[in-house]
Amino acid sequence: MQAWSTFYATIGAASATLLGLLFVAVSVNAKAALGSGDRLTAAMTEQAFQNYLAVLLVALLALFPGVSATTFGYVTLAALAGRAVWVGVRIVQMFSHRGPRRPLILALRRHASSVIGFGLLVVSAARMALGSGEFYNTLAAATVVLLFSATTVSWELLRRIANPQPE
Repeated sequence: MQAWSTFYATIGAASATLLGLLFVAVSVNAKAALGSGDRLTAAMTEQAFQNYLAVLLVALLALFPGVSATTFGYVTLAALAGRAVWVGVRIVQMFSHRGPRRPLILALRRHASSVIGFGLLVVSAARMALGSGEFYNTLAAATVVLLFSATTVSWELLRRIANPQPE
């Protein structure tokens, strides 16, 4: 893991910074982001936060000194288990609360990168936990996918808050 410390320090700092900026943006526009009765806006807020938190969590775990690949895999799986399940819950909610004006393709596009990112995280952490090798490249790719996913959703969220349209 030592060879990856600069990468995880950088991606962790980026995630923490963007998470903080999202927190400020949502705090300033709390009614529009969370309390407007618009389920999509609240779901987008939650999705962006969850993705940034997952990246930050993996980065912090990766920076723990002297951790073996197997231990890192188990700890990452344990820490992300609830978040990965919640991604599935969000997908079910997307299908049930899409609304008549939101085409399915737009909803799938918003969730696809989160599902891919969490899938890569779970697979690479599981393979590491089972001693199947060191999947640092896949794990790093997963954090990058989640970081970009969260940033894309954050941008869509800010556009939606600035120009609300009824569902």
